[in-house]
Amino acid sequence: MRKSSLLTICLFTFVVALLLLPGCKKSDSSPIGPEGSVSSLNANGTLSPLSRTQVQGTVFVTDQTGAPVTGLAASNFSAKLYFGTGIAKVTADSLTGVVSVQSTSQSGKKVAVAMTMDYSGSMFMGSYDTVAMQYNRILDMQKGVKAFVNAMSAGDAAEVIKFGSDVDFVYPFSSSKTGLLLAADSASYDRDLTALYQSIYKGLQDASALSASTYARAVVAFTDGGENNSSVSRADLFTLASANGIPVYTVGLIDSADHSVPPGLNSFQEEDLVAIADSTGGLYYYAPSASQLAQVYQLISGALSNATQVTITWPSTGLPASGTTVRAIITISYNGVTTQVVRTYFIP
Repeated sequence: MRKSSLLTICLFTFVVALLLLPGCKKSDSSPIGPEGSVSSLNANGTLSPLSRTQVQGTVFVTDQTGAPVTGLAASNFSAKLYFGTGIAKVTADSLTGVVSVQSTSQSGKKVAVAMTMDYSGSMFMGSYDTVAMQYNRILDMQKGVKAFVNAMSAGDAAEVIKFGSDVDFVYPFSSSKTGLLLAADSASYDRDLTALYQSIYKGLQDASALSASTYARAVVAFTDGGENNSSVSRADLFTLASANGIPVYTVGLIDSADHSVPPGLNSFQEEDLVAIADSTGGLYYYAPSASQLAQVYQLISGALSNATQVTITWPSTGLPASGTTVRAIITISYNGVTTQVVRTYFIP
């Protein structure tokens, strides 16, 4: 990762930057129900075809504070499919779908998160804790992961993956907080290059092995970015995430000099993390210290626990040929505020 002044690593102001927002938003994990006051909506999600006429996915909707919006019904959603010349939203080549929804809480799903932790060389820079005998950025990351573990509800599961030049599979999916906490603090000695994509790919593979009917699955990557040593590409991540409907949430441990509002405009590292979250249906968070990392779990867990499971049925006539690239646009309207989730896929 590109280094900025070491002094900038010491103190930061917490900002949670959610993808698709014009700027960063404050943290608040309390769900917003139908009676809540909402001035803006932010959404992302996954979408995969079940058949030629039907697609299914998970939509994460938050308000202006980052809190999940709950109680959404089918009437809050509409969907259109664009294809051919209509993929650029020319209305002559579009179809309107019928949307049905179910919340994650209604489905009884638990949360399962694969957590990847960055131990590349750039993470061992900046201020040093002489008592803990560890660099503060590493300590903050470990504290953040442990906050994730401690906040897990009964039946939730997580796994721990650590990476530098290579990927270390430290602890498999488990509901054991004791084992996961020990794994978060375990040493990782591979402190050179950054196999970020490889670590996320491993997390996606492991999460995909869990039952989608039992768990709301996700990968959360704690990193300062700067991929430079993976055998898989970013496109490979997108393909695997899309095929299994698993979002990737990226948590940027980014130097303040490399962070911008909106995120991703000031460094290629942060831009990459935003793109990974956007293209897989997750969200990006800028959280440069332990106290803020502890709050990120509440936001991500809240988004997963209060997600909306969406099924869209397209008309049986008028669809293009199998293999055609199409673009589905889901519009969410709530309390007079509107946002959209856009996903592209191939007709089966």
